[in-house]
Amino acid sequence: MTKSKRILAGVVLSLSTVALLAACGSNTSSAGGDTSGAATSKDPAGRELWIMAYDGGYGSTWLTNMAKEFTAKTGIAVHTDVSTTLLDRLESDLKNGSDYDLYMSHGINWMSYAAQGYLANLDDLYTTKIDGYTDKTFADRLVAGAADISKAEGADGSSHYYKACYTQGAGGFIYNMKMFADNGWSVPTTYDELVTLCNTINSAKISCGDREYVKPFAWSGADRQYYWDYPMYEWWAELAGTDKINTIKQYKGPSGKYADGYEMYNPTSYYKEFLQAYDMWWNLIGNNAANSIASSYSASLGTAQSNFNAGKAAMIPYAEWGKYELEHTNGGKLDFDIAMMKTPKATASSNYMNYMVGFGDSMIVPAKSSNQDLAKQFLAYMATAAGCKTFVNDAKGAFLAFDYSDVDLSDIEATDTFTKSIHQKLSDTNINLVSMNPITVWNVDTVMPWIGNTYYYAKACATPSSFTSAIIGPTMYNTAKKGWQGWLDNAGLTD
Repeated sequence: MTKSKRILAGVVLSLSTVALLAACGSNTSSAGGDTSGAATSKDPAGRELWIMAYDGGYGSTWLTNMAKEFTAKTGIAVHTDVSTTLLDRLESDLKNGSDYDLYMSHGINWMSYAAQGYLANLDDLYTTKIDGYTDKTFADRLVAGAADISKAEGADGSSHYYKACYTQGAGGFIYNMKMFADNGWSVPTTYDELVTLCNTINSAKISCGDREYVKPFAWSGADRQYYWDYPMYEWWAELAGTDKINTIKQYKGPSGKYADGYEMYNPTSYYKEFLQAYDMWWNLIGNNAANSIASSYSASLGTAQSNFNAGKAAMIPYAEWGKYELEHTNGGKLDFDIAMMKTPKATASSNYMNYMVGFGDSMIVPAKSSNQDLAKQFLAYMATAAGCKTFVNDAKGAFLAFDYSDVDLSDIEATDTFTKSIHQKLSDTNINLVSMNPITVWNVDTVMPWIGNTYYYAKACATPSSFTSAIIGPTMYNTAKKGWQGWLDNAGLTD
């Protein structure tokens, strides 16, 4: 039996773990189902399509509306549900069968499920011609790199497409546009300008309550400290270059073999720029309490959201689901327009980068579904210009993992500053940390930018001197060297 045929407990693409968890930020609870379209399906066999999506930062409106559009086009009735407990039930549903024909979520252990024979082969979907395009297939409509991370070895020992990427994404700093305009603040384009802006905000002493002044940042150390990864990873890529990032993702050492792959964490060579990017964050936030609302390092996500919504901070680290969640916490539209700035560049000569938050999120079809063809038809509809536009509009700025270069969003962007800013950010050089490497696949959260899924942002704010790059760099390197042989064994590698 090959390694990929084993039953994997909790296998995920470890380098994309942060991105996969990111869309969990919604404060919404499970929602009820919606049956869209005609009472009687026009499918020859009278079948209906059932879809379950994770109830996270995208809401359910987009799915309800897209299902109605699909029904209007095909006559096939669709039942939709969203749930915050999807991942808890998913493996049982796939193994034993359920009503659902299509699942969408972050954190799906799809390679494990494919190896166990739980997922439908989607090869024919990838060659399906998409309506509205004369010569483009589903594969052609995907953003660059999406098809590459959707193929795996199945129970039959051969490689097939077993998932479709759900979203592409952007992360960084959402800012209060009205506050910036009222105070004459320019959006910073470089890290140095960001530092200057923070000093300007603090010096202005803008009152926002009883003996309280507006701070540069609101953020959540208790629930979402990893939101700082989004700008930090972009600084890392700018400093190191994408070629070096891709080399690190291979986890082969200077010898060209896996045996010394732990050298990818060497703080004086391969991981040098990663630690430089961390230093940038540490100087801006970790060692500078003045730049955050007091005790942000222990604040909940709800507290951080409320502080930003109340105008107590000019910026908040977030991702493309930010508008949906901020408005949800606010109980409706905010009193000011927001946008996501392009993350200020590490240096003036750097090129803008966009870290694709959520790029590892997945859409899968159960092997036990008797409506696999209907599920594939729905996925193909999502790839149309109309489907792509509906998602952006109803998810309030999030984008599906398809090419939007020929999707007309001008009417939305004319009034939605946030969607326009996300679209602009996605036009930059996109990077992702998703890896199909056996080291990352078979060691779950162990091998990733932060080894063992250990983050230092909140800890560094509490005791800055204990979590400098000079301390955490060697710590991660030594952890990698100590655990490497075991990680190789887990991955079935000998060299």
